[in-house]
Amino acid sequence: MRPLNPAELSRRQPVWLAFSEFWLDTELTKAELARIAEVARASGYTRDELRMIYLHEVAPVVAANLWSVAGVWDGFDPEALFARCRERAENPSRWRRGWARLAHNYRVHATEQHWRRVCELLAAEPA
Repeated sequence: MRPLNPAELSRRQPVWLAFSEFWLDTELTKAELARIAEVARASGYTRDELRMIYLHEVAPVVAANLWSVAGVWDGFDPEALFARCRERAENPSRWRRGWARLAHNYRVHATEQHWRRVCELLAAEPA
């Protein structure tokens, strides 16, 4: 276990919250995706680090929302989200990584287009 220090938590929490929006039961607008990309850019993480956060910390925590009949559409409870994402970030076990690879399509099939758009926006010059 490698605990996240307070500075790292402060840096990661906005990313967790922003990426969780990919799994809300609503359609994201261009403006919302631009805002998510700006949060990602402001974090200072590399694209590879952001991809890891997206796949291994956020997706396993919130992916089931899109499969729920009455899914969350207005936002996840930040404190619950942060606690669960933090636990995944601090305990990146091989078993979890292996399971994440197997469950990849289930977790991100509906969100990959959002991820790609955020990456396009990150590649563009900041506004």
